[in-house]
Amino acid sequence: MKLYELPKGTKILEECSDGSAFLTFDHLDGMYSYCITEKGGVVHPGASSELEKTEGGYKFKRTTL
Repeated sequence: MKLYELPKGTKILEECSDGSAFLTFDHLDGMYSYCITEKGGVVHPGASSELEKTEGGYKFKRTTL
């Protein structure tokens, strides 16, 4: 699933640099998204980022080269 397909308020389980354990998708902003971390920080993951469903929400899909 692509990030741009998520409904507003979807939880993305991801360790963030501010110590948060998750971020919440708010809206798209062009090629990027506007997400808010658990502690109120703002991050802008790419709108076409791949996600996979997991218990409690979604997580970014990891790819290897």
